[in-house]
Amino acid sequence: MPRILKAWTATAAAAISLMLVWPASVSWAAASSEVQATFPVFPVTVNGTVTDQMHSQYPLLLYRDITYFPMTWNYTSSLGLAVSWSKENGLSLDKKDGCAPLAQDLTAESNADSSGSQAAVPAPFPVKVNGKTIVNADEPYPVLLYRNIAYFPMTWRFAYEEFNWKTSWDVVRGFAIQSCTRPDEEGRTQAQAEALNLASGGQLAVKDGWVYMNPYHWSEGAHQLVKTKPDGASQTKLSDDKVNSINVVGDWLYYIASEPSKPNAIYKIKTDGTDRSLVSQTNASRLWVRDGWMYYLRLAERSGNDNAPSYTPGGIERMRTDGSEKQTLLSSIDHIKCFFLQGERLYYLTSEGEKKKLYVMGNDGSGKTELRDNVTEFSIIDGWIYYVKDGKQLRKMSADGSVDIPLHEPARTPIFGLNYRDGWVYYVSGSFGVSGYASMERIQLDGTGRQALAEARATALYIAEDQLYFPYWSMGDRTMYHMKLDESQP
Repeated sequence: MPRILKAWTATAAAAISLMLVWPASVSWAAASSEVQATFPVFPVTVNGTVTDQMHSQYPLLLYRDITYFPMTWNYTSSLGLAVSWSKENGLSLDKKDGCAPLAQDLTAESNADSSGSQAAVPAPFPVKVNGKTIVNADEPYPVLLYRNIAYFPMTWRFAYEEFNWKTSWDVVRGFAIQSCTRPDEEGRTQAQAEALNLASGGQLAVKDGWVYMNPYHWSEGAHQLVKTKPDGASQTKLSDDKVNSINVVGDWLYYIASEPSKPNAIYKIKTDGTDRSLVSQTNASRLWVRDGWMYYLRLAERSGNDNAPSYTPGGIERMRTDGSEKQTLLSSIDHIKCFFLQGERLYYLTSEGEKKKLYVMGNDGSGKTELRDNVTEFSIIDGWIYYVKDGKQLRKMSADGSVDIPLHEPARTPIFGLNYRDGWVYYVSGSFGVSGYASMERIQLDGTGRQALAEARATALYIAEDQLYFPYWSMGDRTMYHMKLDESQP
């Protein structure tokens, strides 16, 4: 259960709603005291996290063109507010040092089903802000009660003068509020972008204004690892390797190099192209480097033609970045398609017969738990798992699988290549082959506003600042192209 600040609770333990404490004639007063609010139809961002108001259990309100925030535990923690309540003194809000990342309380029910005017009432209890008494009856934008939750107005007076927050408005990006600057916020955003590019295959990585990538994935011919600016300028060759799973760690690139008819191997090279060296001869794929460890899928050789060996994932392992302390985290005969590291958790996808199942375990291999079956693709965005069910339906669920929300089912299937930027989920919809076709599309986090970007047989999607990169498939070869995120064609 989420922790909620309900305006009429005597203590946090009591958690009694307004209607149970105050008589209806007092708490809701006469019909004339009601005000009519609406749900915002524009995006709202809190400390860099784009909110999903469509599925929010406690949606924001818009009253007289002012955005109102619910005083729930998650919102007040994110806004950096210390909150107290008593029956005698009412509600008290005080600015405190620091703030927490926004954790969203979402539900599978859509707020679009209850769109239109929403009845609220001005809060009939005392309110203090930073120790100053607010006469709610005299306020043009009073504190409101909606569904027994206190809602606070984000006016200039409170946001700027009392709490010293930064707010902005943009026709495209909507309303944004920055309540504090977290030292780890930029790093968290960068880490998420790196993880999403790795989950796409790692043919491209971004760090400090540079793109490191393999521009060609051809069945025959030369390959190279290059660095370039996001717009394609200043391209420099670093090596002649055919690379995947590029990780940027300080001044080093860790990656998997492959050669025809030979097992893969893990290499590293300086970001300036010097000091290339072999890290491990381990036959691996899907390399992730985190906190001094290299996580990867171990490849096992299939029986068959000795002149053209093939390999299949045989488990998940990790070793130190110097190649020492090799550990087996998951040893399985089932095919493991991919995995995703999220903090102390490792999510992975398997094929068990005809079923594809999503699991989670600790990043040390402990506590294996099944989350969903019939999952064909997944990524993790702002703590939520975005996944494709049966190859044709885009959904998202909470990290523990308790909340599951349908987002979109396109006309073209399958869906794959999930990535994310600024409130938009990017994906590929369609198939290849002689008569196949596919398109790159994007949709907002709440499942609305779908846009087709371009027709392209893209095998994956990568994001580098304001550029969308994609390997274009043609007769088995893949060549990297890019386009601006706000353009409709490459």
